Amino acid sequence: MHTLRILLALGPLVASFFRDRKRWLWWGARVSRTPEFHARRARALVSTIAGLGPTFVKLAQVFASRADLIPDPYIGELGTLVDAVPPFPVSVVERLVCAAYEVQRVEEVFETFNRTPVAAASLGQVHRATYRGRDVAVKVLRPGIERIIERDLTSARRILGWVNTRWPHPHVAGLVAVVDEFSARIHEELDFRLEAEFAEEIGRNFASNKRVIIPGVVHALTRQRVLVLDYMDGTRIDKLNAGTVDVKGLVATLVEVYVQMMLVDGLFHADPHPGNLMVAPDGRLILLDFGMVVRVDQPTRAKLTRTVLAAIRRDPNGVADGFRAMGLVLPGTDDETVHRLAVLLIVNAFAKTTTQQRIDALLADRVMKTIFDFPIILPRDMVYFARTAALIEGVGTKYDPYFQAIPIASPVVLRMRTRILRSVGEAAQPNAAEIATVAGYALGTAARWVVDSFASVQTTFTQRSASMRRRPGSPAALLALLALPLALASRSAQAQALPTVEQQVAAALLPLPKDLQAGALVMGYKTKGKLETIREGKNGMICLALYVVREDFHVACYHKGLEPFMARGRDLRANGVKDPEVDSVRFREVHAGTLKMPTAGSLYSLTTKKENFDQATNKVKDARPLAVVYVPGATPESLGLSAAPLPNQPWIMFPGTPKAHIMIIGSMQP
Repeated sequence: MHTLRILLALGPLVASFFRDRKRWLWWGARVSRTPEFHARRARALVSTIAGLGPTFVKLAQVFASRADLIPDPYIGELGTLVDAVPPFPVSVVERLVCAAYEVQRVEEVFETFNRTPVAAASLGQVHRATYRGRDVAVKVLRPGIERIIERDLTSARRILGWVNTRWPHPHVAGLVAVVDEFSARIHEELDFRLEAEFAEEIGRNFASNKRVIIPGVVHALTRQRVLVLDYMDGTRIDKLNAGTVDVKGLVATLVEVYVQMMLVDGLFHADPHPGNLMVAPDGRLILLDFGMVVRVDQPTRAKLTRTVLAAIRRDPNGVADGFRAMGLVLPGTDDETVHRLAVLLIVNAFAKTTTQQRIDALLADRVMKTIFDFPIILPRDMVYFARTAALIEGVGTKYDPYFQAIPIASPVVLRMRTRILRSVGEAAQPNAAEIATVAGYALGTAARWVVDSFASVQTTFTQRSASMRRRPGSPAALLALLALPLALASRSAQAQALPTVEQQVAAALLPLPKDLQAGALVMGYKTKGKLETIREGKNGMICLALYVVREDFHVACYHKGLEPFMARGRDLRANGVKDPEVDSVRFREVHAGTLKMPTAGSLYSLTTKKENFDQATNKVKDARPLAVVYVPGATPESLGLSAAPLPNQPWIMFPGTPKAHIMIIGSMQP
């Protein structure tokens, strides 16, 4: 009966979402929906999920952090499930607390006990209290939760079994794996004594990290159904004011914390949804709720480490090997298929685009079919890795639409490389990249200290100047009056002047991945119509600068093997040929064999309006990106891409030839 109740509860909502695209589910036009309708349906969805029990609430929590996948108002409503699940009565709370400590009244244990819950989650409820003068949080397990979860899991298995019988597919098998892994681990969350041990162990692992706070445990009060920890005062990470807090720095710290937990410590907090991540008033990151913690054995960490290092050095063979080693690939899958997937994922992981743009690129109709049919499965022991990665990406994407976990994690992994490898039993000595990264980190820390110190001195000077200005006829007041017009004149002259060579070099490097920027050769039109070297380079990448003086802002970085192709474009433009005819001419010449193309290479470019380039920060906004990756011999069938140009969607050029390449982002009309 419970299974039928689930189907009856979710069925109308599922049908409603399908009708958004087809009025009669299988045919008909789209049904027009108003913002008010979406708001009502979002509330109905969350109400239904909350009523179905903790299994469904926990699943919804994953999606509640994925603002890149779920639009408003649904993402906002799902977010209420994180820590706004309807609380159970305080009388029940008091009864459970008294039973745990074998007392008659709660006040026999706690000096104060706030009857209004601080948070109500799917499994427990938290109240603030004081114990021997210590400000604490008292977490109480929901009554009867074990029976409810077992009932939910039975229904979920029954529904998935029915679907898997009629529609066998790797993704359905993946859902079954999620339910199986949840079934195996959920009982750990129902014993707060285990949570106390996990919190204490993770606290020891981060005892020397001054940027992270792990609440202390009151062991004398730890019971199976009641847990008491230090009360943490702070702001939820998704409620921060990005204008006053270094949110990107906090997200980088979060990524660093998880690199250490997963790859070094072998014990990671697997539930980093926004309700469990807070920021203290002094800016430190607070981790809460250690019920869902996963211990990772050394062999699994070794496989994961090798795969991560391969992704950082953009090695598709290493990534493909890692997928196989971790059991992500169905047996019998050919190497070429796995390699193609690794190439696409690496390109996507380092693309300088927003999360939504990356999703749009990968989920174009033909690509969607390819990815959906790829023989990739999620083994049980990888379920919580995937869930944690999704939650962290959701937090990062909220504040930075260009958030990419791997580029942010790369310097962290390189800095910790020796420590990581030794933790998985492999001999390791610091290499050049690791030493350079550590040095860069130290210099960055020192630089931040200098800037902060200067800001402090500047504040003191400003305060003293203000005090002096209050004195009539003060020399400081006279100097300030003289300095004001000079500063304004200087600012005006700076706004009218062309960017410096250094600024234009920085602008030219914008499309290039950061690990390639330092060694790139930079070219520019230092004299009219003549491209000359501005800065020497060693990594084979060429970037074009001095474009910010044009009507538009167009910068490009490419592998040196593409220079004939790029030079031909410059010649055509110098002779008066306009875009997009320039590309049409070049592509015809490539087909005819008169213009040679490399068998491998890449190109990145950004196009926007001139005024969208900020000389003060060397950044651009509202840019149209384009990334091209050469995959010799690729065909539409092998990659699931179109051979015809698709506006703002991926497509393949010259399929099946040594010159084949994929337009990953944006489009160029031949």
